Amino acid sequence: MDISEVKFYMMLQGYINLLLKFVMMTAILYLPIFFILKKKGKGFIRQLSYLLCFLSLFLVIFATIILFNLPIDFKPEQYTLNLEPFRWLKEANIKQRIMVEISPNIILFIPLGFFIPTVFKKGRELYKTAFLVFMVTISIESFQYLIGRSSDVDDVIANLVGGIIGYGIFELFNFLCKDKDWWRCFLGEKANNL
Repeated sequence: MDISEVKFYMMLQGYINLLLKFVMMTAILYLPIFFILKKKGKGFIRQLSYLLCFLSLFLVIFATIILFNLPIDFKPEQYTLNLEPFRWLKEANIKQRIMVEISPNIILFIPLGFFIPTVFKKGRELYKTAFLVFMVTISIESFQYLIGRSSDVDDVIANLVGGIIGYGIFELFNFLCKDKDWWRCFLGEKANNL
């Protein structure tokens, strides 16, 4: 195993650790909202789709903006912007770039691509989900540029690929589970009393 693979697995382990902490923190903070929505007729399974969508968006924002940028500086000494798609293919260590930057960007956006169509009924078409993922990633890259972090068109492409993979997983679930009550409750197509 070379150094790029070690870095990738360390980053992946870090993301998983963060995810577990966020799940626990969010579950505790979500309890009051759960009971309010329960009174409005939203069952646990449907609320779970809201919670997981919010959690995936929060994880994206945390991992891309907050994690390495405290305190946030709106007057950085330098700005870095790459508008040349696939420039990393010309670099010497392509494998390291894929393992450390491209793969995590794809993986990070898969949950968002999955949960957008579960929460938003009007977002259950590929182009609508892809547009929302694109807008989220453009917003993040623009903000990163403003605070002095690198902003890269390759990140936009990788994030969009992750969102499209997530949508594909949603479609697979929709195909395999369309007659299952729990899935219809998760999508808000059927009321549940849990």
